[in-house]
Amino acid sequence: MNWFKQLFSRRRVYNDLSEEIQQHLQEKIEELVASGMPRKEAAAAAGRDFGNITLVQEDSRAVWRRPSIEGFFADLCYALRTLRKTLGFTATAIVTLALGIGANTSIFMLLDAIRLRSLPVQNQKDLAEVRITDSGHQGMGLNQQYGELTRPLWQEIRDQQQSFSGVFAWSVNLRYVGRGSEMRHFHELRVSGDFFRVLGVRPFRGRLLMPEDEGACPMTSAVARYSYWQGELGGRDLSEGIKLVVDNELVEIIGVTPPELYGMVVGEGFDIAIPYCQGKDELRRDIFEVSVMGRLKPGVTMQRASAEKDALSPAIFEATIPSGRTAHSTETYKHFRLAAYPASTAVSSLRKYDRSLFLLLGIAGLVLLIACTNLANLMLARGSARQREMAVRLALGASRYRLIRQLFTESLLLAATGAAGCCLGAVVEPSARLVAFDRGSRGNSPDGHGLACAPLRSWRSGYDVRRFRSRAGAARYSRRTHLCDENWWPGNDRRP
Repeated sequence: MNWFKQLFSRRRVYNDLSEEIQQHLQEKIEELVASGMPRKEAAAAAGRDFGNITLVQEDSRAVWRRPSIEGFFADLCYALRTLRKTLGFTATAIVTLALGIGANTSIFMLLDAIRLRSLPVQNQKDLAEVRITDSGHQGMGLNQQYGELTRPLWQEIRDQQQSFSGVFAWSVNLRYVGRGSEMRHFHELRVSGDFFRVLGVRPFRGRLLMPEDEGACPMTSAVARYSYWQGELGGRDLSEGIKLVVDNELVEIIGVTPPELYGMVVGEGFDIAIPYCQGKDELRRDIFEVSVMGRLKPGVTMQRASAEKDALSPAIFEATIPSGRTAHSTETYKHFRLAAYPASTAVSSLRKYDRSLFLLLGIAGLVLLIACTNLANLMLARGSARQREMAVRLALGASRYRLIRQLFTESLLLAATGAAGCCLGAVVEPSARLVAFDRGSRGNSPDGHGLACAPLRSWRSGYDVRRFRSRAGAARYSRRTHLCDENWWPGNDRRP
């Protein structure tokens, strides 16, 4: 008999065994009665000849079953009944474990996203970022978020470097799509034409941006992120010609990035990627707005790339001196030096808090240790209250190993339930925030608590408030695609 099938039908099998034993016993009784023995004496004699019926049943079951597996399920059922009788203790243990495990998991996963997890691209270890070694450039001009270099500096690096097989520049901004009262913001990723090629990203739909997409302003091509394409654009076919009004300029979505690509900033995804363009005016040399990255050539180390950038720095900074600066500022600018740094884990503004994050992880581990200590004390107190139960079970023949296995099963069940409670909280909390935002907080600005918790929340749940809105209202926004049509203007009800 297949033991796996028997495991889930053992009650029927054991009932059949009992009926068969009773049948053999009844046949023996009838045989003795037929020989002239009274039925009462025959039943007693048959019982003596057959032996202990319960022992025979146990021996027969031991031949068929897997004692360890069946014993585990029996211990699990008993543990469930026991914990159900002490709901106060059970609830306290589960909540204690859930809080301790949840805190540690959240902090560790935040560290994983910021420090450990690599970009979802090919050969991440070959990626390097070029930036100024001295942070004093922060006062040399206008500094945009994650902006390390100016566009003239980027052009000089692109033209003179020899250690990279390909280089690209990128920047992030908050822009607006649509017109009039239907205008709403989106997260823009400005990139150079080689951005996707150097990263080795393949399109999910259509094609991605290429060097020939760069040119004079305004730009006419763009690439949408997968989540934005699914939520805001309703997953429409690109062959239909999806056009968006971005900052009062009409652009066409020519491709969709793969779902795993979130962008270059940890916890801050992009919505639309647009290539850089060259306006009529000369590029400003005092706006540090771009980050420059590249892929090292085979055999080139990070130290060699840094040495090359250091050697090129005097000529590069001499050629890009900002105008209208004092002599002291100009000399300071000329003495800046470039270097290459590993960029396999993307960019994050939280990395300057590395020590604090590791300290926070240590504190969370200490909290878990305290929680486990409190839970151990609770279980010891509960064990002292069960001394009579254990004494009775020992008197009935249970071995010490059997009792230890039963208590271990109860502890395992508590731990699994606490972890399940932690997972349930991680699933329910984003849904609760979604309901809260849908009920009227869409127009509110984030408060200090929201800003402080945004990186952790967006990383832990995989969503941010904007994505909640887009996914919850995918159908609603897909019906608003007339925003993207060049013929739509406020007050005009024409649809594409």
